Amino acid sequence: MKIGITGQKGVIGGSVTNALLDESHDVHSLDDYTLSKTFNEFDREELPDDLNWVLHFGASTSIEKSIKNPFLTYNNNFNATLQALKIAHNHSAGFIFMSSYVYGNPEYIPIDEQHPIRSSNPYMGSKIICEKICLQLSAQFNIPLIILRGFNIYGDQIVKGRLISDLLYAVRNNNPLIINDPNPKRDYLYIKDFVLLIRKIISLESPKEGIYNVGYGESYSNLEVAEIIKELSKNNLELLIRSNPRPNDIIDCTVDTTLINNTFSWKPIYSLRDGLSELV
Repeated sequence: MKIGITGQKGVIGGSVTNALLDESHDVHSLDDYTLSKTFNEFDREELPDDLNWVLHFGASTSIEKSIKNPFLTYNNNFNATLQALKIAHNHSAGFIFMSSYVYGNPEYIPIDEQHPIRSSNPYMGSKIICEKICLQLSAQFNIPLIILRGFNIYGDQIVKGRLISDLLYAVRNNNPLIINDPNPKRDYLYIKDFVLLIRKIISLESPKEGIYNVGYGESYSNLEVAEIIKELSKNNLELLIRSNPRPNDIIDCTVDTTLINNTFSWKPIYSLRDGLSELV
């Protein structure tokens, strides 16, 4: 198939690109178009012909930066999503939109797709509105649409400010393992399991459109993650636990994966320990 992808420099986009290339798909980066600061009326002739899918993984994802400059985050994510949707429309291609955790402080766990959505930071807010844009344009222009709400997808790429990434960096540099708050729990999905999901979706002749939560289905506290990494590293690194919680942080956000498991016959293979073992 011929597939356009945004966000190829990121953990998700880069990993999916490599996997699809290994399967001999014709993969094209769309970042030159979607990262434009203005909404360009680019010619269809500039793009690869006859795309089957547009996979929109690119976004401004830093929560910290979104709080410091929410206007830039909203602008970047709106514009990129509109550009990617236009490409899909021009090619009559299927569209996968990579959303995020959009449930704020949960009313119940595990969190299913019927849980009320609410924004607890500008990044999350931008994703919620981008979902609405996708749904409206998909309905108006008959663009096949799948929205994936990802819960803490991790991989080998070091991204400063993310727990697993910061801990892996510490291990590789023989530094102490530092966690600012031991208590919050998160649902982690290894990138290889996410790649398998994408491969399953695009291989279907008519995949079922909709909104799907994507995670492992079990949450771990920051302390538990650090202890697993400390054990796997075998370097006897010091574990420093600070009392520096983030304002309005979410205590637990375990995901209910029933819908996506059943719809695409997909189930994660890697436990958190399995994924971390490969990375450490």
